[in-house]
Amino acid sequence: MTRTIIQGGHIATVDSVGTEHKTGHVVIDDGVITAVGAGPAPERDGADVVDATGCLVTPGLVNTHHHLYQWLTRGHAQDSILFDWLTTLYPLWSRIDADLTAAGAAGAMAVLARSGCTTVGDHHYVFPDGSGDIVGGLVQSAAGGGGG
Repeated sequence: MTRTIIQGGHIATVDSVGTEHKTGHVVIDDGVITAVGAGPAPERDGADVVDATGCLVTPGLVNTHHHLYQWLTRGHAQDSILFDWLTTLYPLWSRIDADLTAAGAAGAMAVLARSGCTTVGDHHYVFPDGSGDIVGGLVQSAAGGGGG
């Protein structure tokens, strides 16, 4: 069993009663949260301990609607209204393939993770002829296989 303990941070459980611990701990056993409480964790033997002093520890955010591949073109047509933005970007997106989609997904998920998002629902809808296994590229990126 692998055990990770995150402790020393402000714990906001976001439960139904708003439980918070000014200085607390979260115990994770084999990827499952098994304990949350105030102060240091009671057992630390063999655990990887993460010092969260000065940090806020919360559940991960969930993004239910994203277009991960659009991370590749996020700097284009920034000052455009929606229709102009779409007509500028559709020609670029028409050349997207599985490798580009995987790379874009990897970049977008990295940005999301840095902002506290741990779950994302992608709404990919661009599948140009001859573009390869676009969905496979997305899955590869999400599984940690990177892109490109």
